[in-house]
Amino acid sequence: MNIPFKPLLGALVLVGLCSGAQAAYFDRVGYVASGGYVASTDGTFVHDPAMDLSGPSGDVSLFGTAVYNTPLSNGSLTHSYAGDAYLVFSTARTDLAMTLNQSLNATAGGALTVGRHRQDAFVDLSAVTLKIVGEAGEAHGSAVNVSFAGNASALVDFNSMVRGGYLGLGLSVSRANTVVGEYLWDAQQSGDQLVNFSFVGNVGEELTFSSFMLTGAGLEGANFAQSALPYTLVETGASLNGSFTIAAVPEPETYAMLLAGLGMMGAIARRRNMR
Repeated sequence: MNIPFKPLLGALVLVGLCSGAQAAYFDRVGYVASGGYVASTDGTFVHDPAMDLSGPSGDVSLFGTAVYNTPLSNGSLTHSYAGDAYLVFSTARTDLAMTLNQSLNATAGGALTVGRHRQDAFVDLSAVTLKIVGEAGEAHGSAVNVSFAGNASALVDFNSMVRGGYLGLGLSVSRANTVVGEYLWDAQQSGDQLVNFSFVGNVGEELTFSSFMLTGAGLEGANFAQSALPYTLVETGASLNGSFTIAAVPEPETYAMLLAGLGMMGAIARRRNMR
């Protein structure tokens, strides 16, 4: 009695499982991205824009890094940054990886005074237009579940002499003027946070994705005694990593088939127990 049921039962369960498989993917339509570093020390100004290494289509890539040594009377300031942002596409998922780091050190060969210093660094995928593309046979307008799962990490270390130190990062997805998924973190201390959100979209729909990281700090009228070792004034870092996935929303008929399969499994189990 059990043998004829097994192929049918397997088919019914398989239909239910396949309904949640990957059914669509993101395609990049356009993007606006930027990044870089700005610093000013007692009137000396530096500016370093991040390089945009993105191809004409597909993956988005930003990269920037620089180290500066600003001489002052009886000492110097060493400040640096490194930042990058990657948005990588595949038919299975869209991966996001962003990092940003910044530092500031003062070296005092004698009594050192810093009148005014300010530095800011950022990476920004400000407007990436993504289209939900269906696989062969996936009808335009079909509903799909879109989700993001990732992790955000922050390192915050500001010396008490620092003024206006900050670190922030964020991620959002919107359709038209409606935000459907968002994560924002104004980091006040070091730590890690999970980033998760999901929503229902449609094949053929265009979404706007954006993500940013920024950090900055300043000094004003800071006095340092002579020291053989550098003063560590600023150490900040941020990272955001995760993946978007798109899965089909099962049709009502699929749910009916799955329930029928589960019901049949229950009936077979009861019959076996009776025997």
